[in-house]
Amino acid sequence: MRAEMIEELKKLQRQTNITNIAALHDLGKAQRETVPLSSLGDRPIIQRDPVAFIDAIEANLIQELLPQRHQKMGANPAAFFRGTAELMAYDLSHEPQSHLRVLTDGDAHLQNFGFYASPERNMLFDLNDFDEAAPNSFEFDVKRLTTSIYLFGGQEHFGEAAVDQLVKDVARTYRKTLKKAFKTGALERFYASTAVDNLVAELPAEEDAQFVRDVVKKAANRDNESVVKKFTVMHGTHLRFKDDPPRSVHLEQGQEIAMMHGFLQYQQTTRADVALLLGQYHITDIIRHSVGIGSFGTSSYLMLLTGLGGSHLVLQVKEALPRRRDLLPSRLEVTLNQEVSEGQRIISSTQILQKASDPFLGWFNAFGKSFYVRQFRDMKGSIDVSALSWTQYQAYCRVCGYLLAMAHAQSPMAAVAAGYMNKDFDAAIQHWAKDYLHQVTADYAAFIEKYDS
Repeated sequence: MRAEMIEELKKLQRQTNITNIAALHDLGKAQRETVPLSSLGDRPIIQRDPVAFIDAIEANLIQELLPQRHQKMGANPAAFFRGTAELMAYDLSHEPQSHLRVLTDGDAHLQNFGFYASPERNMLFDLNDFDEAAPNSFEFDVKRLTTSIYLFGGQEHFGEAAVDQLVKDVARTYRKTLKKAFKTGALERFYASTAVDNLVAELPAEEDAQFVRDVVKKAANRDNESVVKKFTVMHGTHLRFKDDPPRSVHLEQGQEIAMMHGFLQYQQTTRADVALLLGQYHITDIIRHSVGIGSFGTSSYLMLLTGLGGSHLVLQVKEALPRRRDLLPSRLEVTLNQEVSEGQRIISSTQILQKASDPFLGWFNAFGKSFYVRQFRDMKGSIDVSALSWTQYQAYCRVCGYLLAMAHAQSPMAAVAAGYMNKDFDAAIQHWAKDYLHQVTADYAAFIEKYDS
């Protein structure tokens, strides 16, 4: 994936002999002649069966967990939207697009931003889910983010006209942030911070800042020892994870041995200092534990490690399926040949799109699947969008728009995208996102009809 992005930049340079930002901006402006900004607001009629897409995804999931997954997705249209990234990915790929490709998150909705600790244990706020990350036209992420603003805003019964304006504001925030980012050098963009102190300084009111501080305090208290206390129980003289079937179950011996071998592979993909640290721990227990909505039902595990002096470390091991857009109804089975590099794709995307990342990131392959690894809940948290006042919701959405632009700014082609956008971009995105609500509603209705019958 990194090679793909580098090759695209080299191709651009060969075609245009461009060596400065101003020329890249001019190239973006010229792209408006080929793809007018207004066309980004157009939605052609696309014929597809949403249930067939969902079935194709779920053919690769743990079947006994599907009833719980359906319950989570059926809660409301926003939850359904979170669990069906494949539908929007398909639609976006069959609609007018800028063809200005950057590394995108692929699933940049409001609940895929969160708090976490930097390697220095400073609290950051940034994108935090990269299962769908891939090079795409830059506006794909903006459209998914703004659609989620409508869905979550509607769920909280915020006024229609007010949300319309908020979506325009977020598109404008994204546009202006991306333009501003390329007024600085590449190193400044690379070192830009998403520290919570900076985030608080950007919020318009003290009540908003205090709200963020309260969430940060809660996240900071979620360290490894608190996770161990919540998820484990003493079994004789050893700690073991609590069983909560079917969501949380222990493994058969063969699976456990395969995961232990995978752990050794994982250590070879981590930083040298982390690998040395991990050498001071041994695996105490492993349990299959499903989380989230979209990834609920994938092969996801928790590893309990115990180190010298009795310290504990809990790692989350998540199956790295191919991107949802690649799991079409005609491809109902995923093999290791398809999945083998997906863990590395997700970890590489995390390290590119986040300003600082979990030092324990890594990947491995086991029993025909690809996995990626990260710490579980250590100084991590998210904002419950349903708990926000209207003022807080506006601030939160704008911050997400800002962070998305800063993530995209790591891709060289984002300079072309910055030149491509003007004020017409804001209205086009708002029009598209509001219109796409009809598609989400129709898909949700088809899902409820199929799985509630």
